[in-house]
Amino acid sequence: MEQKNTNKSNKKVLVLKDITKKFGDVVALKGVNLNAYLGKCMGVLGENGAGKSTLMNIISGVYKRTSGYMIYNSKKYEPKNIKEAEKNGIVIIHQELNTISEMTVMDNIFLGSEIKNKFKIIKFKEQEKIINKIFDQLKIYINPYVKIGTLSIAQQQLIEIAKAVIRNANVIIMDEPTSSLSNNETLKLFEIIKKMKEQNKAIIYISHRLQEIPVICEDMTIIRDGEFIGEFKVGEINEDEIITKMVGRNVKEKFPKKILLNKSKICSIKNVQSNLIKDVSFDIYNNEILGFAGLVGAKRTELFKTIIGQLKDSKLEIILNNKKVNFKTPSDAIKKGFYYVTEDRKVDGLFLNFDIKFNITISSLRKYKNKFIKNISTKKQNNDSNYFLNKTLLKAPDIFRNVSTLSGGNQQKVLIAKALSVNPKIIIFDEPTRGVDVGARKEIYDLILEFKMQSKGAVIIISNDLPEIIGLCDSVIVMKNGTITKQLDNNNLTQEEILKYAI
Repeated sequence: MEQKNTNKSNKKVLVLKDITKKFGDVVALKGVNLNAYLGKCMGVLGENGAGKSTLMNIISGVYKRTSGYMIYNSKKYEPKNIKEAEKNGIVIIHQELNTISEMTVMDNIFLGSEIKNKFKIIKFKEQEKIINKIFDQLKIYINPYVKIGTLSIAQQQLIEIAKAVIRNANVIIMDEPTSSLSNNETLKLFEIIKKMKEQNKAIIYISHRLQEIPVICEDMTIIRDGEFIGEFKVGEINEDEIITKMVGRNVKEKFPKKILLNKSKICSIKNVQSNLIKDVSFDIYNNEILGFAGLVGAKRTELFKTIIGQLKDSKLEIILNNKKVNFKTPSDAIKKGFYYVTEDRKVDGLFLNFDIKFNITISSLRKYKNKFIKNISTKKQNNDSNYFLNKTLLKAPDIFRNVSTLSGGNQQKVLIAKALSVNPKIIIFDEPTRGVDVGARKEIYDLILEFKMQSKGAVIIISNDLPEIIGLCDSVIVMKNGTITKQLDNNNLTQEEILKYAI
């Protein structure tokens, strides 16, 4: 992968100094500094809950700082809202994209800033000319008249970047931009970032993928527990030192040590067939972590949504504990000990506007009901919720905290606690550490291994992160276009060997 040009100017276009933010008595940020340089990319690193999102919301006008100051283009900067920040040339591209699926690419780009004639009629041809010019500069090949909802996440992200450029943004903030992208899509994004730097744009890049930072960033700022740890040149400190500064402790091993146990077959999935899946069969063993690898479009998620009864119009046979079963719905699968942990916690995994207790126990409410008077035992529900709060090392003051207020990593821990609370025999984790920092990843890996060891359960992991697949799994199934191409024992397994069967 091509390295970025480090011979850049050091002109600061945006300066944040001693930024502190309090929410009531809670100090979210304390004395944080951040610089953005023209023609450069500044990486922002920190654990989930470190305060990165709060800091970006201050820059983009969502929150008002409690103390400290901001300078933009040599003038004091204090945006009242997002629109004012964008008008000043500062744009944030969120991890959850802010697009309207039923509108065209062009309508999304010019929404609220349409070019009109004196009769207030939109000048579509002029808008198209501007879009085509920017698309050509950034090498984006998308029809501006197609509905944006028909595009992939990667394509929609490129549209958001083009929108920022068209609106003359000088500072572009990217929040976890590669969390849903394939390797090829990530490389395309990096090319776009390179071109924006050549156009003298300042990029602020938030990521948990430490390997991306030296590829596209010249500098990095590390935040821990809401405090400024330091600004560093890329290459000034190594990855282990970065991790230690991020988490405040030495994380020596990224993955727990594999322990091979005696295993026995507890489930056979036979002849899964649908319009997406082509005659897939495999066995599941207790005391084993089975990985599913493949490129984007391999249909791994679709396979398991078919198995649990979420996707219909399919044929398959399931033998669970020597009995033939059929999962009519995901709830039915849970009752029979087969739990799928979704890849998208915010869309169909969590009730964001409810508290931690509700989310942890919602899938297992039956066990809290008194069999005589049919009401819920709040005491038992609270005890279980507190148990999983502690077990998952969830960073929250209590079980009554609204889930929407938690960081991404802590939301993921709630999702895992929700699965563990029903005591399943088989758990499928779909992208278990997407958007999760290195410290929380290690804690999630330990939880997965503990489930395998103590519950004598079976774990299935679907992940685009090949080091994660290799580091965690005892055996790996590779899929391509809805079919299995190879099953591999994880004995000195390499990424290259997996990719050989995935491409």
